[in-house]
Amino acid sequence: MSLDQQLQPLEPVTTPDPADDRIGARYSRLFGWPVKWRGHHPFLALENGICAVTLPKLSAGPILARLAATGCQGPALVLSTHRGPRVAVPAETDGLLPLRTDLPKDIEVLAWGALLPLPVTVRRTDLATEWLTAPDPQQRWLPSLSAVLSAVSAGER
Repeated sequence: MSLDQQLQPLEPVTTPDPADDRIGARYSRLFGWPVKWRGHHPFLALENGICAVTLPKLSAGPILARLAATGCQGPALVLSTHRGPRVAVPAETDGLLPLRTDLPKDIEVLAWGALLPLPVTVRRTDLATEWLTAPDPQQRWLPSLSAVLSAVSAGER
């Protein structure tokens, strides 16, 4: 089972209640992210040029540090999955996505139709998602997929 299959919500799309909708509106208005709802949970829809690179939480520190050192740091989420805690780095697709066989075995690129759970700060939910690096309204862009994968590959040398 791939990570995007593990993260797919089981509940159908619903209209959020007003308190929840403020959270989704914040992500949509401040960052221009497409948000979809499953029950009371907002999800970042990976579409329209947005993807995410996921990796084990234990190996994320050096990769995020390399992104910060090159001025390419963006938001990062910690997700609870069947394979343990993972970090998801939303990114802009900047060309073709790499083949699964071209990536290190513990790295995955999610795109086109995958949904990434977003943290909800108003109330605790059963989704264990939190910001490792919160998005910054002053820096609304996402790093490029190439920059994120370059930071990953730099650690393998």
